[in-house]
Amino acid sequence: MQKSSKSIIKFFIIFILFQHNSFGEEVKDNNIDFLQKKLKEIIPNYTFDKIKKTPLENIYEIVYGGEIVYITGDAKFIFESGNLQKIVKEKNSYSFINLTEASAAEGRKNLLENLSDSKFFVYGDTIKNSEYINVVTDIDCPYCRKFHEDIPIYLENGIKIRYLVFAIKTSSKKKVISAWCSKDKNAAFTLLKEEKTIKKSNCVNPIEEHQSIISSIGVNSTPSIFLSDGTLIQGYMNPKEVIEKIRN
Repeated sequence: MQKSSKSIIKFFIIFILFQHNSFGEEVKDNNIDFLQKKLKEIIPNYTFDKIKKTPLENIYEIVYGGEIVYITGDAKFIFESGNLQKIVKEKNSYSFINLTEASAAEGRKNLLENLSDSKFFVYGDTIKNSEYINVVTDIDCPYCRKFHEDIPIYLENGIKIRYLVFAIKTSSKKKVISAWCSKDKNAAFTLLKEEKTIKKSNCVNPIEEHQSIISSIGVNSTPSIFLSDGTLIQGYMNPKEVIEKIRN
């Protein structure tokens, strides 16, 4: 009787271990089913290759093509390309609020609005042009030249331009410093935009500080346009569209 009891207990332990391992392999996460259905609802035109759990609680990995994004188990937040986005339902559709960009915009706004006009190449009159945009530009960039040609349109619409100049190359930096130190710095800078030669000059200037500011606000392309609220527009945009964004 004792031997029989031991055998039963041993069998029971083996059975439990076997069942535990099998169950661990075969168990299905019902939340994955929920996410699959929810994602089809949120982004109906996308096909996702795989959704799986991650080591982080309530965080799931979504694979589609060569891309990977992460989503919370309740499908309210998604993390993609370094950006945390909130998924918001609006009537019968969904939109995404980029929380990371919103925080970054606030930081850029605080930094740029505290910089005096004396740090910039400024096009426009403070009295006539009540609004302004900060623009990171480059004298060797074709689309920066195109933006520069649009300046009269901005000024006509009461928008002042404040330029920070991206100049890593020594030759470019010397040209920009020469423009800054010219009697008419704006005219000299415009000549550089037109690929013309200006007189060499040197003086105390903020051009090195420009590089530091540009690095602080995370610019990696030119032109980069910053609205007064810190919103970033990367690349060239038609002035009409930029003005609409400013006024909205």
